[in-house]
Amino acid sequence: MSETALKAVAPDPQSAPQPLWRDVLHKTALWFHAMGLSPYYRYGEIGNLLYTLGKSILEGAVLYTMFSMAQTEFKVAAVLGVLTKYFYPGITFISNVKISSFVDYLERFADTNSQVRHLIRAMALVGGGQALGAVLLLLCYPPLFNELFGTMAAGRYVLIVLYLMHHICDGSAQVAEGRIWFKLIEIKLRNGQLSHISDNFWGIHAMSQNIQMILGLVLLWATTLTTGLFQDQLGHGVMWGIVLCGTLMTGIAKFSLPLAWKLVLRHKDYEE
Repeated sequence: MSETALKAVAPDPQSAPQPLWRDVLHKTALWFHAMGLSPYYRYGEIGNLLYTLGKSILEGAVLYTMFSMAQTEFKVAAVLGVLTKYFYPGITFISNVKISSFVDYLERFADTNSQVRHLIRAMALVGGGQALGAVLLLLCYPPLFNELFGTMAAGRYVLIVLYLMHHICDGSAQVAEGRIWFKLIEIKLRNGQLSHISDNFWGIHAMSQNIQMILGLVLLWATTLTTGLFQDQLGHGVMWGIVLCGTLMTGIAKFSLPLAWKLVLRHKDYEE
C-alpha cells in the first residue's frame, strides 16, 4: 500500500477523535503496509493466518462431533471439559516461565541478528508442537477414532488422553508462540528503521489479532454448521476433506517463517 493511500485514511493527531470506521481503515492499511515492507513480518503473518484458518476449520469439524461421541458412547464429555479447564492454567504457567527465561537469555545478545536466528528456530519448534496438536485432535474425529480405537475396552481413556495431549501440545505451543512472535516483530517493526511502521507498532499488532479473530470466528461457525448438516454422515468425502484440510493447514502454518528464513531471508540483506 502506498504512502499516499495511508495518509488518506490516517487520523489527524491534532483533530478530534476519529470515527471507529476510519481508525479501522487506517490500521488495516498499516497492517498491509507492514506486510509489504518487512519480509519477516509477511511470512510470519502468513503462518499466523494459515494457523487461524486451519485450526478454526479443524475445531469446527471435530469438537462438536467428538463431544457428542464422548457423551453418547463413552459418557466422558464432562471429564474432558473439567480436565482441560483444570490443566490449562498449569500449561500456561509452565510455558510462561520457560519462554520468559528463553527471551531473557536472548536479550543478553547485543546483536539483534543473533536474537532473530534463535527466535526463528524457536518458531520451528512451536510449529512442531502445533502440528502434533493438530494430529492428536484429528485422531479424536469419530470416524477415525472408532476405526483405530473403537473396539478397545479402554477407548474412553484413550479419548481422554488424546484430547488432553492435544491441549498440552497445542496450548503450550500457542503460549510460547505469542511471546516469541511478539519479540520478533518488536525487533523487526518496533525497533527497526521503518519509522512510519515503528510509530504505529501497537495499532498494527492489534489489527493483526483482530483480523485473525474475525476470520477464525467466521470459519469456526461455518464449519460447525456444515458439520451439523453432515452429522449422520461423518465419513462423507466432504467431511473428510474439511478435516484433512484443517489438519494440513494447522500442521504446516508456523513453518512458513522458518522455511522462508532458511531458503531466502538468511541469504539476503533484509535489514530494516
